[in-house]
Amino acid sequence: MPDRKWIDDGYVASGQRDLPQIRRVLILTMLLNFVATAIKLAAGLATGALSVVADSLDNLFDGLSNVVGLAGLSAASRPPDADHPYGHRKFETIAALSIAFLLFLTCWQLLEAVWARLGNTMAPEVTLWTLVAMLLGLLIQGGVSVYELRQGRRLRSEVLVADALHTRASILVSLSVLGGLGLVRLGFPKADPLLAAFVAVMIAKIGVDILRETLPVLVDRAAVDPRTIAGVVESVGGIESFHRVRSRGAFGDAAIDLHIRVSPDNTVQEANAIADEVRRRLLALEGVNDVMLHVEAQRQPEPDAADLFATAKHAASELGLTVHEVWAHRNNADLYLEMHVGVDPNLTLGQAHERVDHLEREVRTRLPVLRGVHTHIELATTQVLVDGQESPELQAQVRREVERAVAQIPSLSRPHNIRVRHNPADGNKIYLSLECTVAPDIPVTQAHFLASQLEQELGRRLVDVADVSVHLEPPDQE
Repeated sequence: MPDRKWIDDGYVASGQRDLPQIRRVLILTMLLNFVATAIKLAAGLATGALSVVADSLDNLFDGLSNVVGLAGLSAASRPPDADHPYGHRKFETIAALSIAFLLFLTCWQLLEAVWARLGNTMAPEVTLWTLVAMLLGLLIQGGVSVYELRQGRRLRSEVLVADALHTRASILVSLSVLGGLGLVRLGFPKADPLLAAFVAVMIAKIGVDILRETLPVLVDRAAVDPRTIAGVVESVGGIESFHRVRSRGAFGDAAIDLHIRVSPDNTVQEANAIADEVRRRLLALEGVNDVMLHVEAQRQPEPDAADLFATAKHAASELGLTVHEVWAHRNNADLYLEMHVGVDPNLTLGQAHERVDHLEREVRTRLPVLRGVHTHIELATTQVLVDGQESPELQAQVRREVERAVAQIPSLSRPHNIRVRHNPADGNKIYLSLECTVAPDIPVTQAHFLASQLEQELGRRLVDVADVSVHLEPPDQE
């Protein structure tokens, strides 16, 4: 398990990939490939052996693949930025994919050479210098392949591993050429192209193997077994459930994304502590370098009243509306939501209804469990209203009507703190607030009904009233 250190956003592996070392391995490999190319090309041109020239060109492809790897590594080493927030690691994957295409190109060229050789009866000239050049090239290629493959696995580099496999394919090409030259020297000129055809098939297979390793990274195939992730998450206490478990990335650079649900009774700090522990344990998995965790409150199969009210109020706030006095009730198997919605007093009736209808549709969309949403439009404002001066005559008239309305409701008594105000922008519209006494043992539901009854009665008696607010209290709190 790699050592890890804590940083502000979570846990990261303290030993990141050694990109400068990967680059040095690629440069050394490239130079050795070009040396092998020069040796074989000189021998082939000097003796006229076309197979040796072709083998030198194969070595040249090895060197060019190193150049591609260096370019991909340079792009992959850049830190995340605004355009690539997840970093540039996939550029290295693309470089490895390019090496696979170089393998296919080598295979195609080799098959073309085979076809041409089968139709040509001329045998190549085989000399001691040719054999020495081929053996020296083989030694260089073998050393390069072993060294690069070991370094690629140690440094967790796709491009080094892919290039080592490419070099291994080139060794097979060189062996076929060397074996073919031996058979040609024994009097079997057709052996050279037939062995070359077999090697071409092997090269194609290695190219397919590289594609199998690189394409899943580009198409975001799961980089970590979901059962492994589930086992880690289930080992952390306090998690009610989890879902949307996903992973992606290359070997040694996997990223995990998942949602966990905790009890709604947990505080934010407690939920964060649970999430941090899940993140720490997932980052301890081999090859995992990033974990994105989404924490949610565990919900019942059917949302409770608190969920319904919170969703309705959030939808209203996005539409510039206010919500209060929300009820949820069930009729047989159907669930309904009823709420009072405050709208801007400056809206027309048509505008207010349009916005409230929009709210009803939005709540139904967010809460498909609801059979229906019923709303009552009321006035609301987010401004500080400046009260206008009311005449003594108007205040006296309002007080008389309040006392008459209270007298008609036996459970209410002693209206007081009667305030009459108006907003000059609303013309003659007045706003009325008052307090009344009610028995202390009365149920809250009945008190609410009595307050609503008084508000409706005052609205009927005072035609210019825009809003009435009634506060009920027991006698000892006057």
